[in-house]
Amino acid sequence: MKNPLQERIVPYRGKDIVVYFHVDRCTHVAECLSGLPEVFNTFQQPWVQPDRAEADRVARVILKCPTGALHFKRLDGGWEEEPPDTNRIIVIPDGPFYVSADASLVSDSGQLLLTDTRLALCRCGASRHSPFCDGMHVLDDFKDGPDCHSEPAGSSKPGRGKLTITVKTGFPYRVSGPVTVEDARNRLLFSGTQVALCSCGKSRKKPFCDGSHRKA
Repeated sequence: MKNPLQERIVPYRGKDIVVYFHVDRCTHVAECLSGLPEVFNTFQQPWVQPDRAEADRVARVILKCPTGALHFKRLDGGWEEEPPDTNRIIVIPDGPFYVSADASLVSDSGQLLLTDTRLALCRCGASRHSPFCDGMHVLDDFKDGPDCHSEPAGSSKPGRGKLTITVKTGFPYRVSGPVTVEDARNRLLFSGTQVALCSCGKSRKKPFCDGSHRKA
């Protein structure tokens, strides 16, 4: 996983697996705490203790983290994380975009910032760790509005492939590559290879950009 962004990453090394905690990406979804409390427990020091469960169990729980705050590296020759079969972006109500994809984040100048399979991208425009969600949508009282809008651009779900997300402060996320955009009820909002998604929180046709960032 390439990562030239200035992220704070803390490793927790066990005998068979290393767990990496990307501090600034954590929004306390708590899949890890509920999924494997003997390993992930904020009342213990350190809060991650990989040797308290089999490496396979630790890895499976980490894959449930939608933000990418947790990753792993196997030391026992076991299986590693693979990109999903289909690139999906899930619109969380009044919250971030959950990206599950073979994804690359790039700057508007084309510089590769990050490659990953799981990301939570800010939709409210208030994150202190943009483009990642940091939970500020709660304090900012960010609201979607009545419902998510649709921009159907294809009748079938695209397959597996590389997804590029171009990020620039104050501008929409420009998504290129096969992808579906869905709401939290799995309703298809978009299917295609090119789409602009709102990152400022001002669009009147969320989750898609309508140009409101220019006024914002």
